[in-house]
Amino acid sequence: MHVSAVYTYFIYTGLLAIVVKLIVPMNEIRRLSIYAIVFGAIADAIILSIIKLIGPNGYINYGPFGFLGFAFFPFLAWTCYYILYFYILPKGKAIRIIYIITAASYSTLFANVLVNLGVFEWHYERAILPFCIYLAWHSLSTWGYLKLNRKRLINRCMVNMLYL
Repeated sequence: MHVSAVYTYFIYTGLLAIVVKLIVPMNEIRRLSIYAIVFGAIADAIILSIIKLIGPNGYINYGPFGFLGFAFFPFLAWTCYYILYFYILPKGKAIRIIYIITAASYSTLFANVLVNLGVFEWHYERAILPFCIYLAWHSLSTWGYLKLNRKRLINRCMVNMLYL
């Protein structure tokens, strides 16, 4: 293991956090954080657990930045990623579908970059299977976010109506 591989997660997570801080207003970061934790960090842990049952796939070479066989920084990175993802999420259905496909493609591409850097491993196919996983993940996350956020908006409107 190359020493710089250990810091890949740390550097990427730090850069992603800086981008989120520069682009997303603080009140939106607070609002989107719970969605990002659920659909980013927790979903990543569930997906990795399932993938590890299939075979030795997932994050590797994370050095001291891990616990129980899981790298710590990717959970933070996925949380930052989903804050940005939900903040930029388009309103229109057609453009949202393109957005989800593009995000899944980016995730597949980035996972393959991590494989090339020696910090992630796929022991199966490196394009279609990861793309399908990321497409399902992004689709379900978007659907869940929109459903939960719609209920939140409806509840807020009902409360506002009571005060009229």
